[in-house]
Amino acid sequence: MSVYTFANKDFLETELLNGSLSDTSINNSNLDLLQTSNSLWQKTDITDSNCNNSVFNSTQFTNCSFFRSNMMNSQFINCSFMNTKFSGICLIKIQFDNSRLEKQLFDSCTMQRALLNKLIVQNSTFKDFEAVYARINNSVFINCFFELNYGSGSNGFSGAELKNCIFLNCSFSGYPMRGSKLKGCTFIGCSGEITDDIEAESVFGLQNYNCTDETTLINRNRAVCLINEVQNV
Repeated sequence: MSVYTFANKDFLETELLNGSLSDTSINNSNLDLLQTSNSLWQKTDITDSNCNNSVFNSTQFTNCSFFRSNMMNSQFINCSFMNTKFSGICLIKIQFDNSRLEKQLFDSCTMQRALLNKLIVQNSTFKDFEAVYARINNSVFINCFFELNYGSGSNGFSGAELKNCIFLNCSFSGYPMRGSKLKGCTFIGCSGEITDDIEAESVFGLQNYNCTDETTLINRNRAVCLINEVQNV
């Protein structure tokens, strides 16, 4: 394993010139403004480091771990994540765009004002997270678990806006959707403590918050078509 301490973004960008980073541990480093594209990260850990205002474009992450670090205002565009963990990470104003996440863990992360757009998230867990005023658009969550534990002090999606999202066979605990705003969202086969207080418009499949206007019917058909496209991915 390669271990780097007090590294900087110029050093890491040089390491990534060959297109991959594998079996690497990065600690106590300043990686602010890191720029990387078309690269592969495998079994790489970033701990107690800063990686703010960075851009990851067309990057694949496999069996990676980000722990107790700052990634404010960073962007993940056209990326894929497999069995990757974000634990105790500051993800304020983070952007995930047109990306795919599978077996992903977000544990005790601050995601205020984050932007999640065009994501497919499968078999993943969001635990004790803070996504106040986040915006989640045009995304699909399949077999995911959303959990807020009493005493964690986390507010989940409170104040967040979710538009045109689909939740398929997801489980919820601790009312992580409490205080959120949902528009054009569909819940199919979901269970648990989803919410007891939301603003809902054209929402299908969420008990006590279903809409019965024509928009719901159109949204439902669109949702079923999208689910058919991604459920076998």
